[in-house]
Amino acid sequence: MDIQYLNILLKYPEIDGDTNKGMPESDIILLEQTYNKGNSFPKVLKELLFLAGNYCYALDYGIYDSQNEMQREERLELLDVYNLLISRSLFFICLASHGLPVFMFLDEGDNPPLNQLANNPVPEKYFNSVNGTLPMLIEGRIRNHIKGFNMF
Repeated sequence: MDIQYLNILLKYPEIDGDTNKGMPESDIILLEQTYNKGNSFPKVLKELLFLAGNYCYALDYGIYDSQNEMQREERLELLDVYNLLISRSLFFICLASHGLPVFMFLDEGDNPPLNQLANNPVPEKYFNSVNGTLPMLIEGRIRNHIKGFNMF
C-alpha cells in the first residue's frame, strides 16, 4: 500500500520495544463492507489499519481483540448506555479518552477531521470536533514521547 498520510508510522514502526502490528488488506476490505456500506475507507484510515490496525503504540484500542470487535462493541455501548444509534458511517480510532472515544466520519474525504464523543451524548449533540486529523494526533503523541512525556 502506498503511504501518503502516516509516514510517521513508517519512520517509527517501534518505540521502546512496542511495535505496531498491521492488518492484511483483506481484513480492511471486510471492515469496509461492515462499517462503510462496502465503500472505501478514507485513505488515512486504510493506512492506519494496514500499518497498525492490530496494535498501535500511539492509540488505545481498549480491551478488544480486533478492530471489528471494537467497532461493534462501542456501537452497542452507545445504544445500551445512551440509547444512541448513529446512522452516519464512522470509525472509532482511539478509546484513551475516559469513555469519550475519538472517531472519524467516513464521508469527509481522505484525511477527515477527528471527533470525540460528547459527554452524555444525545442525538442532537453527540460529538465535538477535536480540531485535528489522525496524522496530527499520532505525530503529536510521538513528539511528546520523544520529549520524554507520556503519549496519552
